[in-house]
Amino acid sequence: EEGEGKLPGFPRPMNPNDPGVRRAARFGVYRYNNSSNDIFLFKESRITKAMVQVVRGLKYMLNVEIGRTVCDKRGHSNLDSCDFQKKKKLCYFEVWTIPWLQRVQVLLALCH
Repeated sequence: EEGEGKLPGFPRPMNPNDPGVRRAARFGVYRYNNSSNDIFLFKESRITKAMVQVVRGLKYMLNVEIGRTVCDKRGHSNLDSCDFQKKKKLCYFEVWTIPWLQRVQVLLALCH
């Protein structure tokens, strides 16, 4: 019933370099960019803490440093090719993924 046979449990630490963690961080960044008034796109520069919890899929809880890039929003750039400017923000993202349904939901994206 739980999909991948893992019991729902408490959040546990994850390696920030884990591909799932990095993907979740990028979804948080997309959400931030969609709701920010900045004309430039931001992207993740560092994942400082990553936790994951099994809840009908995986819920990622991430502390992420994001940086303003030189790419403006109108350009529809591929974020991977955007260089950083100086300005940085710290964010907390909660991202819920259901891999077998290919669903991703950003529950929370708080940046300051």
